[in-house]
Amino acid sequence: MKGFPNQVAELSKLAIAMRCIVRLKRHGEQAKDDGVFGEALVRAGVAGTGHVPMPIEEYLEAQIQKPKSGQSFRTTARGLRELFRLLGFIDDSGEDVLVTDTGRQTAAFAGQDMSAEQLAFWRRAIRNMTHAGQDDSESHPYQVLLRLVARKPGITRAKCALALEAVDDSSAELDRIAELADLDEDEIITTIGITKSNWDNAKKVLPKFAEQLGDVIRDGDSFTIADAPGRADAGPAPQRRAPAAVRAPRTSRAVTPQNIGRAATTEDFDEFASRGQVDQAAAAAGIRNRRLRLRRHNFLVQKIAARLAQAGGELFENPFDLLALIRNVGVLVEVKTLDGTEADERDRVWEALAQLLYYQAFLLPPAAGQASVRMVACFERHITNAHMQWLNQQNIAVIWEDGNGFAGDALAANFLGRYLEELR
Repeated sequence: MKGFPNQVAELSKLAIAMRCIVRLKRHGEQAKDDGVFGEALVRAGVAGTGHVPMPIEEYLEAQIQKPKSGQSFRTTARGLRELFRLLGFIDDSGEDVLVTDTGRQTAAFAGQDMSAEQLAFWRRAIRNMTHAGQDDSESHPYQVLLRLVARKPGITRAKCALALEAVDDSSAELDRIAELADLDEDEIITTIGITKSNWDNAKKVLPKFAEQLGDVIRDGDSFTIADAPGRADAGPAPQRRAPAAVRAPRTSRAVTPQNIGRAATTEDFDEFASRGQVDQAAAAAGIRNRRLRLRRHNFLVQKIAARLAQAGGELFENPFDLLALIRNVGVLVEVKTLDGTEADERDRVWEALAQLLYYQAFLLPPAAGQASVRMVACFERHITNAHMQWLNQQNIAVIWEDGNGFAGDALAANFLGRYLEELR
């Protein structure tokens, strides 16, 4: 099971803790020193003075008299730095702590009421958080947690710890931990070979994140997925029978940047659908526009395919526009052209969302294997921020054509920065 820092789970306190780091750096103090950072956390109210309230100075004096290994505020400081590293707020691999743009944004939220903007920020940061185990296999623990709760409605808070047992984001790992969730806690601990204290620590933070973000509903000690991200107030998602197994399509084929995007025709092209009855002249114009739009679509598919192939990607198409397998990562791309109207953008965004979610769930080729699949919607040009944020909430990154390359949102930088230099 992957270790996970368990010192603080309140989002408001995490923002204050990041502000402590920013302020320490501003004053030239060493935020990587557990004593310095830990003392700042106590003074800011992030780390408490224990079960019996006492003056801060008295508490710190008593702590300093103990060996460093017994000073609890140092443990809190180390744990929070680890958490911030996982969230991408800091880089403490060097002699000092470097704060990222996302980390500075977190610090700016300190002391503010929890607004919709702040919740959306935290949801993106926590959903995008990656964690590598001892074998360097990477997972997104919070995404795994939500998938586990959706698979096992009513799962206990303790068994939510199994999100940290998943080696990666694959369906096979979800199946494995879902089976473990059917055992009692002692059996789980024995089966996966961890200590009781490891288990108790693993269940502390991620479920609390999910509660605060409104992604789950807690009833006593059981959790159910909310009907939409952040909508716990609207009740649980409707429970459905588990769908019958859907075989991956045999039509998916390996391709190259030179021959991808050639199979579609104007008859099966899913963009620019006509509405209502039209006269012959309008129909002819529609066919011409559809043909031109298909060419633009295919050119854009070929352009992103070429870039991902340069990064070492093995390419596949059908029914999706593009799946690039790069080592243990899959980049699933749906490409959409735009005619510049509000209605057309809305339709294309709807389509991209539905297609990507369905392809990922049911139609990935066997070659995808255990790859961690990242969903990307690629547009001809910048779409509205509201639409980007909506797609991001479904863990779909957004990129768009920008001159000879591509531009993208923060989630795209996280997903594709290592493959597309301009997104770093």
